[in-house]
Amino acid sequence: MKNLYKIITSFLLLSVLFSCSKDLLDKTPLDRLSPSTFYQNETQCKMALMGIYNAIQPNATPTHFYQFEFMSDNGYCQAAWQGSNEVGSWSTNSTSWAPNAKWSQDYTIIARANEFLKDIAAASVDDAVKTPMVAEAKFLRGYAYSDLINYFGDVPLITEVLTLSDAFVKRTAKSDVLTQILTDFTDAASVLPTSYSASNIGRATKGAALAYKAKILLYNQKWADAAQATKDVMDLKLYDFYPNYSDLFTEAHEDNIEVIFDIQYIPTTQSQPWPAEPFVLGTWQTSNITADMINSYYMTNGKPITDATSGYNDQDPYTNRDPRLAATVVLPGSKYGSATFIPASYSEYPCGAKPRKYAEYGIADVNNSSLNTILMRYADICLMRAEALIESGSTAQEIYDLIDKVRARVGMPTVESVEGTGLTQTQLRQIMRHERRVEFCMEGTRYADMLRWQDVSLVHDVYGYDKSKLSDPASPATWTFSQIKIATTTFNATKGWLWPIPQADIDINKNLLPNNPGY
Repeated sequence: MKNLYKIITSFLLLSVLFSCSKDLLDKTPLDRLSPSTFYQNETQCKMALMGIYNAIQPNATPTHFYQFEFMSDNGYCQAAWQGSNEVGSWSTNSTSWAPNAKWSQDYTIIARANEFLKDIAAASVDDAVKTPMVAEAKFLRGYAYSDLINYFGDVPLITEVLTLSDAFVKRTAKSDVLTQILTDFTDAASVLPTSYSASNIGRATKGAALAYKAKILLYNQKWADAAQATKDVMDLKLYDFYPNYSDLFTEAHEDNIEVIFDIQYIPTTQSQPWPAEPFVLGTWQTSNITADMINSYYMTNGKPITDATSGYNDQDPYTNRDPRLAATVVLPGSKYGSATFIPASYSEYPCGAKPRKYAEYGIADVNNSSLNTILMRYADICLMRAEALIESGSTAQEIYDLIDKVRARVGMPTVESVEGTGLTQTQLRQIMRHERRVEFCMEGTRYADMLRWQDVSLVHDVYGYDKSKLSDPASPATWTFSQIKIATTTFNATKGWLWPIPQADIDINKNLLPNNPGY
């Protein structure tokens, strides 16, 4: 689909050229396309469909996937202008940037999908062309509404193009929105192909629709249905674990067997809105991994570092650790590209560690990254199924097997060999949640997990390394590793786990009131 994005750019350019050739007295709008004169062939329909996909990209800094890590206990960004610090410190209000950006992005996707569904119905193309495109639009609408109810709860449910007089809508009960989401995903899954080839790679597939159906069911505690939906994905027998964990997040290994849905980027015309390399290498020195996150990675023997028998040495803290740690984090003293990371050399890395995952070292233009962003992969299906089974009350062997598969890819021991067998629901839940954290760190999932689990213990002060003791680049052997508090974080029970409806929308439409509690 990377090539498909080029269509949008070419299309916009052509529309400008054509508008210049019209008679100046022509009353047809010259600054936009009209649905009545568009949708005349498959290419035009595809252009309009790609416009919906285009809106999935981050529309602002705080909606970039890294920023959601900094809202959680995985990371920290002290730069107030980026928006994640405000959310992570539970000081968000109705005029905050992050809620407004997410709200506007999702409703842009929905508005474009609704317009597309309306206009393609009368398009001069065969049903064989229309039907799968309609399914894609429904998938994208379901994707956006899933996001909205996760963060805002009750939201306006709009499934058609509104007139101005109908636009002052009220919020719809979350349960009713969920019903529509499931309908959209189910309809999409019944029609979409299982795969694409060539330039169409990246478009929504049957597997993507089933995967996101499973996710929204899980997020809404529909355990049995979520377990079935994940099994439906597995039964397609299309996906598996990509052998090399680190390579998953590099451009050379994009569109591999583990990827179910991603955002496709191309150089220059559709590059990353927040390119990874300058973000990681120091041009933007704001991306921190917390000591708490680093401490959560087990030793290679499968034991936590808090276990006295694990072999952990706090002055040699990265030896014999879960391989996902080094693949995810630029650790003090480690190499990134040809450089060595010396924390004391960077004033804006207060935690003393930064992200490695998704960093493209050595590209010619660091601001022109075309590395895809993975939104859904097979490992998530396995852990979502494990979670659904656990929360259903099961302690069956399949749960062990699913977690073991995730660990096996990086050579970590099985649950049975370390934690044991015959475990309780509480024990399996803790193991599964830990596995989610270390598997998906820096992929933008942790904050959403915190919101749905509503575990207040995950909201705590930010700790990092004392950089003053990690300062001599010539002699890392003299370094002393110790941890200090970087910032205080307190859960705001009045606000709870929901984001506020943006004040700008309330000012236009008072029917959105009352706002969520605490705002």
